[in-house]
Amino acid sequence: MRTKQLRLNDPSQIRQRMQEFIGKQINIVLTDRTVMFGELRTVNDSEIILRNMRLENVKYPFNMIAEVYLDTKV
Repeated sequence: MRTKQLRLNDPSQIRQRMQEFIGKQINIVLTDRTVMFGELRTVNDSEIILRNMRLENVKYPFNMIAEVYLDTKV
């Protein structure tokens, strides 16, 4: 089984496609180049809520997100 990686690095593309990934494990690269990993919980017009590995819900505004990627099994 292979792993396929989907990367979203355009702000408009990130806003459009985030609804597809609710409930999935994703990686978020912030504008300060830190990477956050967790389960995408909710998406609204201005931010996303990610449940991190400590089971805390953390809000990330779209203007802080540089890239989103997720791995899928093919």
